Amino acid sequence: MRTHDVSELSAAELSDARRELAVSASLSRPDSPIQIPLQAQLLAVDAEIATRSVKICSCGMATDDAEMLEGHLFEQPGHEERDLGRYFAGRAPEDQRYRGMNINGG
Repeated sequence: MRTHDVSELSAAELSDARRELAVSASLSRPDSPIQIPLQAQLLAVDAEIATRSVKICSCGMATDDAEMLEGHLFEQPGHEERDLGRYFAGRAPEDQRYRGMNINGG
């Protein structure tokens, strides 16, 4: 199986890749064999976006700048921030992950 390594892409490149993959998926027939690799690549892009704390709009625009996304959402009232919580199922939030642990080894 081929891995979809997108870790080297910038936030803008991830956004562009996600948008292009989504367009390709929407233009292909639902029962087409191309849907499987497209969905795998979309999943890899979404997972990378989620791990980087990048915010993504329903239109596919991704940024790590919260103010930029807020401005985009204000200018585009029909858009909304995508919920990427499914990529964190079973994981503790960052601020709770180390709560109560003594990092000095004592």
